[in-house]
Amino acid sequence: MGRMEQSATPSERTTRYAREVRAEAKKVVWPDRRQTVAFTIVVVAMVVIVAGMIWIADSIFQFGMHFLV
Repeated sequence: MGRMEQSATPSERTTRYAREVRAEAKKVVWPDRRQTVAFTIVVVAMVVIVAGMIWIADSIFQFGMHFLV
């Protein structure tokens, strides 16, 4: 922290932080609609695949527990 930042009031530091956040947010390159739809489809597909894998593993463990008990 520089000397000037240490002497700044909490209000001044908060205002400066908000200004910097806004400036950085303007630099963000947001995806267009087609990219958003494609990424959403990929995420949903991966969720379904992982859920299926967990379901299969759970079924195997459940069968094993019933076999042992």
